[in-house]
Amino acid sequence: MKKKIAIIGKGTAGSLAFNHFANFGNFEVECYFDSSIKEQSVGEGAPLNLGRTLYESLGLEYEDIFKIQGNYKAGIKYINWGQSDYFHSFPMPNMSLHFSATDLQELLYKKNEKKINFIDKKITKTSDIDADHIMLCTGRPVDFTDYNEAKYIPVNAAYVIQCYWDRPMFDYTLCIARPYGWVFGIPLQNRVSFGYLYNHNIDDIKDIENDLLNVIKEYGYNPSDETNSLKFKNYYRQRNYWNHISYNGNASFFLEPMEATSIASIDHINRQVFDILRNRQTLTDANAIYKQDFKRIQEVITMHYLAGSKWKTKFWKYAGKLATRCLENGGEEYSNIIKLLDTKKEIDEHYGTWHMHSFRKNVFGLGIQDILKNTTFK
Repeated sequence: MKKKIAIIGKGTAGSLAFNHFANFGNFEVECYFDSSIKEQSVGEGAPLNLGRTLYESLGLEYEDIFKIQGNYKAGIKYINWGQSDYFHSFPMPNMSLHFSATDLQELLYKKNEKKINFIDKKITKTSDIDADHIMLCTGRPVDFTDYNEAKYIPVNAAYVIQCYWDRPMFDYTLCIARPYGWVFGIPLQNRVSFGYLYNHNIDDIKDIENDLLNVIKEYGYNPSDETNSLKFKNYYRQRNYWNHISYNGNASFFLEPMEATSIASIDHINRQVFDILRNRQTLTDANAIYKQDFKRIQEVITMHYLAGSKWKTKFWKYAGKLATRCLENGGEEYSNIIKLLDTKKEIDEHYGTWHMHSFRKNVFGLGIQDILKNTTFK
């Protein structure tokens, strides 16, 4: 007998979840959504796993992504970080992608609408749903009582401007250190999204707006009137998996978008729930892995701030202090990983959502190998 899984929400996390369970395994899938809630419309970058997942589940190719404004992602170009600029490339022959969130959501809906029962209904109580398992992809929580704060991440706000173009001018994510934080540039087919990540308790939004316009002018693009400003918390759940309920997307976690950790984490949660439903994974083990993953993700994100930047501002001093505290509390596990960095052999291990190839690329690209090796871990 098929197990029935209900997905609540069809934003990016909900769409990737219903696509996963409709195409892997043998599940009856329902998706509840509230059509009065507008999905997010920002462009996004992905790690390597998304392209593989879309191909293995639906047979999608890059040309399918191009049709929905997506673009190649060859890596991440870091500017003004650490000792010198560097390029975090992916190991050959791998290539990731950038995508428009709302367009991808619509594509996944169309590709799966005959496989899934979509129900336009606002859900207020999970007890109203008849399913073996319920995955909540309901967005940012109102109450953070059941969540841990990712307390070492220094940014808590973003300001985004869309710049339209005739065709993509580059095929990598830009990651530019600036006086008040850092700026991402995500190239899609019809536009590039520039976003400034900063700390609203330290710097004023007017300074952020002006500096982002400076970046856009420096790169020669024309800013549109399409802007978005938001404040956020960095968090993850204290417990993510229960007997018949799990959480994904912003209902489960949010950590700043350094290195596209969100998409990799969404995919990992889908796989964990799959194993739970197949009795391949216990709830205890799944929750332990979840906690370990987000500890590691926070450590790799803050590792970038440990390197500092060309800017010696209040923000960068604050970010450096947090990064040092995070590093020192990394423990013996982190220390053991550092010992592997000098080996020339490719190590088939992961640290959070990072393969060791990416871990090494960042450490040596940022120029922090000596700092890491000389740190006394607690």
